[in-house]
Amino acid sequence: MKPAAFHYERPHDVAEVLDLLAEHGDEAKILAGGQSLVPMMNFRLARPEVIIDIGVVPGLDHLVTHEEYVAIGTRVRHIELEQPATDGPLGSILADAARHVGHLPIRLRGTFGGSIAHADPAAEWCLLAQTLNADVVVASTRGERMIAAADLFQSAFVTSIADDELLTQVRLPCLDSDWKTGFSEFSRRAGDFAVVAVASAVRLVDGRIAEARIGAAGVGAIPVRLSQTEMMLVGHPLGPETIDAASEVAGGEVDPRGDIHGSADYRRDLVRALTRRALS
Repeated sequence: MKPAAFHYERPHDVAEVLDLLAEHGDEAKILAGGQSLVPMMNFRLARPEVIIDIGVVPGLDHLVTHEEYVAIGTRVRHIELEQPATDGPLGSILADAARHVGHLPIRLRGTFGGSIAHADPAAEWCLLAQTLNADVVVASTRGERMIAAADLFQSAFVTSIADDELLTQVRLPCLDSDWKTGFSEFSRRAGDFAVVAVASAVRLVDGRIAEARIGAAGVGAIPVRLSQTEMMLVGHPLGPETIDAASEVAGGEVDPRGDIHGSADYRRDLVRALTRRALS
């Protein structure tokens, strides 16, 4: 199928993008890599009146490490994160997750910010943003604001980004050498959407877990933090017994719906198995 007719805009700076968004509002869609938007348009699931292509807008494709966070520009490609793009545990978990994103052509064209804004409940980057307490920076002609990941994802494919706002960067906290990260995902075939995915980050002090962040995707309308599992981990050594116990808590904490890809019980079992792998 082919998309419905639309007007194409190719702005050359952020200010021009924001002016176009202010003018067209919910009639416009941002085109970054197009790996989600274009298929939806071809199937007539999305019929924007205006496409705003940000492919040549400068300043949106940088990854910059600051003292407390790493800023990933909205147009950074998935492929750029397959090799650790920053030092330490954060670079490791980004690389682990990036290798699960779609097929190679998708990773070559698709963008980090585009995936976050699309808000697919099974998307790897949405899961990491939720798990690591990311901050999402958006801009409009009204100014700039920052949205915490916990406030960003509203439902499947729905975020709190306004129609006239552009996602410009995502800020992930730097993780020092005390942190240990992990990422594990199950999909039916390589490159398919995740049935379930789990991300973990634990901070060890004197051999015991001082802080834990565990998240799961594919178990609801948005990626979720497993708060009970996090609380259970704190104070314990990161050994086989702790990991087994945490995996059981994680499986009991989620309340997924069954679908054609797997029953609710099947997804709970996946959460148990993937939590064990992520923590190991």
